[in-house]
Amino acid sequence: MEPAVSILIATQGRVPQLEQLLDSLVGQENREDIPHEILVANNAQGQASAAAVEALLQNYRAHEPERWIHVREPIPGKSRALNRLVPLANANLFAFLDDDVEVAPQWLQITWQFFRNYSYDVMQGSILVPPPMQNDQRFLELLDRYRTICYYSKPGLEVRQIVSLNAANMALRKELLGVTGLFDERIGPGASGTSMDVEFGERVLRVGRRIGYEPRSVVYHDVDWSRLTEDYFKQRHALQGRSRAIYKGSGMFSSFANLVRAALGFCLYSALRNERKIYRSKGRIYHYRAMLKEASRASLWPLLTASSIPSRPPGLDERDVRESKSS
Repeated sequence: MEPAVSILIATQGRVPQLEQLLDSLVGQENREDIPHEILVANNAQGQASAAAVEALLQNYRAHEPERWIHVREPIPGKSRALNRLVPLANANLFAFLDDDVEVAPQWLQITWQFFRNYSYDVMQGSILVPPPMQNDQRFLELLDRYRTICYYSKPGLEVRQIVSLNAANMALRKELLGVTGLFDERIGPGASGTSMDVEFGERVLRVGRRIGYEPRSVVYHDVDWSRLTEDYFKQRHALQGRSRAIYKGSGMFSSFANLVRAALGFCLYSALRNERKIYRSKGRIYHYRAMLKEASRASLWPLLTASSIPSRPPGLDERDVRESKSS
């Protein structure tokens, strides 16, 4: 039987988190009523991590060999890894999950029904804090300060149209990729660092298609405490800026103007001691500084390559070189 849903996962080798995700997929309610396949692109860097991912997938394939597909993609990049899976997927609906989420028990059924009930081309699902952490005050304080784990939810249970995407929990109609093209391999984790889903969402809107938010399609994102630090905050915003400069082609002047504006805002909110706006401005400083650096590099690179000095003067052959060295 042809699958109704193809579930596509790119993993960088986080085996414990990946196992939790795959176990939650095995535990889906009514899973036998919805034909589906699970494709995993093994993008782990290092032989040991890659072998561990392959061994984990083999455990699931031993019980359901027709449902599970494992593909090795050694070149780093989430976009590249997902693009490797697309031609292998057989369903007309593609669901994308990050390797550090767990799906709620009704995720598969709700995601499948969304496309039967609505005419949207893309579904964005909810990305929630795991229940054990929802009342952890230290975690909530750091999350509010840094906002570097991308949870996503909106109030209410009504389906509504939205204008952005987060690839940790999204799904789409297969035919859409024939219009938009695949994911941009220049950006995203493993390449520029972030924003492959943001850029793809912008492309969806540019071709006149629609994104719908289904709040009941729920995943729980793992809490990685290393993301709730000053260092990661700086790194994350810099990667966002670099990624944005790559796919938007922002110029040096606009990047510099935005950087100055962000710096002035930081000074103002520091004087007012408004922590939320201090961090918002600080993030923008890192963001636009990285954009300016990337824009400068892109502007200067053609000049540098055009003026590169040849390895030897024109007309000087290898014998001339040897003779000049011996004299």
